[in-house]
Amino acid sequence: MERKGYLIGEVSKESRVPRKTVRYYEEIGLLCPPVRTEGNYRLYGLETIEKLKFIKKAQSLGLTLSEIKGIIQYSKEGLGPCCKLVRQLFTKKIQALESNIKDMQRMQRELKTLLSQWIPLEKAKEHSFAVCPQIERKPRAKRKRR
Repeated sequence: MERKGYLIGEVSKESRVPRKTVRYYEEIGLLCPPVRTEGNYRLYGLETIEKLKFIKKAQSLGLTLSEIKGIIQYSKEGLGPCCKLVRQLFTKKIQALESNIKDMQRMQRELKTLLSQWIPLEKAKEHSFAVCPQIERKPRAKRKRR
């Protein structure tokens, strides 16, 4: 008897998604439950492999599984609603990234300042610190040049 579909190992290999992850995606509703063989093996269609590739790509763009699930649900309503949601999600992601970049640049400046004002060990021993003077002290404000 010829089977019509792919076993989970084949789906895993083709999509490069671990078997355990495929089962998890089924459990949380990202993938439709597969048909079962008489021996109770899962049988998947080609669309499952394509959907797994889509999920991996969406994750690589910073989308969460919850957001991806929303996109998949909206795709059932057509391209318009789906693309509108994706545009909103991308816009939100860009704003978050820009905020994170600013935070990281601020932290980088602070670390560089702390390194440039490193307290020599002999001088640090003259003061009381809970753990590490390099972290506990506040960086000196930079003097403005005239």
